[in-house]
Amino acid sequence: MSARPARPLPALIGLLLVGLLLAGWAAAPAYADDQPVFTISDARISESSGLATDTNQGLYWTVNDSGDEARAFALNESGQVRGTLGFRAQVTDVEAVAYHDGSLYIGDIGDNDGKRDFVTVYELSNPAPDNGTVLYHAYDFAYPDGAHDAEALLIKDTGRIYIVTKGADGGIYRAPKDPSRQQVNQLTRVADAPPYVTDGTFLADGRMALRSYVDVKIVDPGQDYKVVAQAATPFQPQGESITTSLDGKSLLVGSEGKDSAVYSMPIPQSVGQAPSAGASPPAESATPTPTPSATARRSEAPQDTDVENTSGPGRRGTWGAIGLAGLVAVVAAAGVYFARARR
Repeated sequence: MSARPARPLPALIGLLLVGLLLAGWAAAPAYADDQPVFTISDARISESSGLATDTNQGLYWTVNDSGDEARAFALNESGQVRGTLGFRAQVTDVEAVAYHDGSLYIGDIGDNDGKRDFVTVYELSNPAPDNGTVLYHAYDFAYPDGAHDAEALLIKDTGRIYIVTKGADGGIYRAPKDPSRQQVNQLTRVADAPPYVTDGTFLADGRMALRSYVDVKIVDPGQDYKVVAQAATPFQPQGESITTSLDGKSLLVGSEGKDSAVYSMPIPQSVGQAPSAGASPPAESATPTPTPSATARRSEAPQDTDVENTSGPGRRGTWGAIGLAGLVAVVAAAGVYFARARR
C-alpha cells in the first residue's frame, strides 16, 4: 500500500482559529463608533510598543520597539509629540514603558529568541519632555525558570515592579521590593498570565489591565490573580499598548505601525465579552542585538540615591461578516478533512 500524502492539518487548524477570532469580533461591542482618540503621526514613532500616563504633566509617554535608540516620546492629549527624553544606555529590545510617582520606567524586556540571561528596567526620575538626555537607574532581572519574551511592564502603587511574559504559557512575575542596582535580581512567578499579553497597566483600585492583540482582561491580585472581567478591543493591526486615560475613567489602547491610532474603551466590568479564540501573534520583529553587559550600562547610572518605588461602525460589521463566513468555510473544510482521513 502506498503511503497517503500528508495533509496540511496545522494550516487547517490555523484557519479555524482565524475564523473563530474574527467571529468573536463580530459579537464584540463597538466603542464610540471605533473613532480614535488621537493618532500618533510623528514619523519618528513607527513602532509604538507601549503607553504610560503621566498625570503630573498631563501627557502620555511612548517608546519604539527594538531598533530605536534609548529614548521616550511625550505626547499631548492630541497625540502630538511635545518632546523627547533620552538616556545614555545601550538597549537591546525595548518593549514597554510605565510611569509611577514622578519616575518613568523603560522596559528593555523583549527576548524573541529566549537567549537573554537577564532583562533590564531603566528608571528615569523627574522626566521632562525637553529633548534632553538624562542619567538613569538600571535594574537587572532574571527569571527563575529560564529566559522569556515579555512586552508588559507594570508598576504597582507601592513602586513594586511586575513583568508579564508573552506567549501561550505566559506568567506574571514580581520583582523584589527593593531591587539592587549592583547585581541581577531574581523575579518571582506569582501566577499564570492570560495568553499573549502585549502590555499592561495597574488600575487605581490595584487590579491589572492586561491586553492581548484582541482583548483586555482585568486581573485581580487580591483574588489570586483571577481574571474578573474582560472585553474585546477595537480592531487594531497589531495591538501592543494600553494605559489609563488622564482622568482614569477609561482605557487607551494603541497599535504598532506608522500613523498608529489610539482608541478609548471602557474598563471591562464583567467576564464573557471577549473573543473566545486566542491571540496568536503576528510575525515577530527582527532578532535583537546581543545584550550589553550590566557593568557597561551601570557606568552611566548615578549611584548616590535610590528611588522607591479607520472608519466607524460599519467596519466591525464587515469584519464580523468575514469572520463568520470564514468560520463556516473552515468548519466545512475540517469536516471534509476528517472524513477523508478515516477512509
